[in-house]
Amino acid sequence: MQQLKENVRRSIVTAAAESFMRNGYRGARLQDVAEIAGISTGNLYRYYPDKSALFAAIVSSADAAQLLCLLRARVRELSTAPDWRVMTAAGSERAGALLTFFVEKRVQVVILLAGSEESPLAHVRPLIVQELTRLSSAYLRQHVADPEAVVPRAVLQQLFINTVDMIVAILRTHRDPASIQLSFSAFWRYQLAGLQALFKPQPKS
Repeated sequence: MQQLKENVRRSIVTAAAESFMRNGYRGARLQDVAEIAGISTGNLYRYYPDKSALFAAIVSSADAAQLLCLLRARVRELSTAPDWRVMTAAGSERAGALLTFFVEKRVQVVILLAGSEESPLAHVRPLIVQELTRLSSAYLRQHVADPEAVVPRAVLQQLFINTVDMIVAILRTHRDPASIQLSFSAFWRYQLAGLQALFKPQPKS
């Protein structure tokens, strides 16, 4: 009987993860999750009393904290690298760690970055964009006299919104590690060459 209950719990969590990825926290309905899991809505409530509890069973604040930590480390590593173009997973320890997290936590990353609106973790996506923008602004301040004249803050912010959207697109499109790794390798080669050209240090006058 206990094994049966655990099977039901796993079915609920799997169904809910797909629903949160596809519809977001706001759009996910427990009735739909129960139908996908092959159980009644009443039975689902025996395992999870509400949508918030079900969301917490899939995505945790620890997942969000680790993602932010890895992204910060990635940006800080770039700030000390002489050639950003080689800082893909093959040439960067921090990029490799971030890619491993994307592979292992694919579902959680997609939900955090594109499906957490109105959830207890709704702040994570804007916080990541804000933090990446802050770190990049700090880098520019160290290297140029007038950072806003080189890359306006609004442009930086939009760059990182686009980065977050690309992360989500890759992880939604691909499930197997090899495809995820190949896609990020291509994206990072493109992104890093562009960022290096945009952020190329200019002497202070």
